[in-house]
Amino acid sequence: STNQPPELSIVLGLTWHLFNSHIWSTGQDAVKVIKGELKQLLPDIKIFLDVDDLEDIGALEEYIQRSQVILFFLSRGYFKSRNCLREVRSSLEMDKPIVLVQEAD
Repeated sequence: STNQPPELSIVLGLTWHLFNSHIWSTGQDAVKVIKGELKQLLPDIKIFLDVDDLEDIGALEEYIQRSQVILFFLSRGYFKSRNCLREVRSSLEMDKPIVLVQEAD
């Protein structure tokens, strides 16, 4: 073991390794922690998080398109959010790899 973080590759034309999908009201703090922890382990990882990267809410599908893997953070109200459902739908339509994280109560 080299004790070095792995080299991350990203598909040509994509911007982010990971897109964090969450509902703002119940998931914002947790996904910020997830992003921070991943950045500590993998310093070169590029993670989309709305508070850092969102410029246009109307472009959610484009952000999904430009991401390699989609993480759905399932917290209370997630499936009642119109924007979260847009992210789910576009991820499935684009056949993106998906990671599910469910918030423990």
